[in-house]
Amino acid sequence: MTGNPQVAMWFFWVIFLPGTFLHELSHWLTANLLGVRTVKFSLWPEIKKGGQLQMGAVQVEVGDPFRHSLIGVAPLLFGSLAVLLIGQGQLNLTAIGQAVVSGNLEAIWQAIIQTMVLPDVWVWLYLVFAISNAMLPSASDREAWRTVLLYLGLALVLAIGLGLNPSLPPDFQRLVLTGFAYLLSAFTITIAVDLIFMVFIFIFEILLGWLLGRQVQYNR
Repeated sequence: MTGNPQVAMWFFWVIFLPGTFLHELSHWLTANLLGVRTVKFSLWPEIKKGGQLQMGAVQVEVGDPFRHSLIGVAPLLFGSLAVLLIGQGQLNLTAIGQAVVSGNLEAIWQAIIQTMVLPDVWVWLYLVFAISNAMLPSASDREAWRTVLLYLGLALVLAIGLGLNPSLPPDFQRLVLTGFAYLLSAFTITIAVDLIFMVFIFIFEILLGWLLGRQVQYNR
C-alpha cells in the first residue's frame, strides 16, 4: 500500500511489537531456565533474503534437540497463556463462549455488548491481536522438532516390538487433556479477536486504497 518496503516493515514492527517482545522473551526465559546460554536478544526488524520479515531474534548456543525443541515451542505456550489471561480475565470472553454454546442469540448479543463496554476493551483486544499473531513458532523454532519426534517414534516402535504396552498414568492423561483444552480456548479467543480486526483492516484497506488510488496485493 505504501509502495515502500521499509515503511511497511516499520509499520508491521510497531503494530506487532508487544507480541514480538513476548515471543522473544519466552525464548530467552526458557533457554535460561533450561541452562542454555543465550548470545543475542534483538527486537530490531530486518528484511531477510527472499523478502521475509524478521521482527526480532534470540540466538542460543547449540544444545541437544530436546531442550532446543522446548525453547522453540515456548512462544506458543507463553502466548496462549497471555491470551487466556486477557481473554478470560479482562474481556469476559468466557461469558461469550458460554452464550455461543447455549445457542441463544439474545444471550450472545448481550454478552458481546457487556464485553464492548468494559474499561480499556480496545487496548486488551489489540494486545490479544498482537500477541496471538506473533506466538506461532517460526521455521527456525521448529528445526529440532523433527529430531525429537523421530526419537519418540523410534522409542514407541521399540517398546511395541519388545511386547511392552506403554500407557500414560491417569493423572498425566488428565494433565495433557487439560493442556489441550486450554490451548483450544486460546485459539478460539484468537480466532474471535482476529475476525473483529479483519473487518476493520478490510474497511481501512478499502478507504486507504480509494484515497491513494492503489490496491493491496498479498503475495504468497
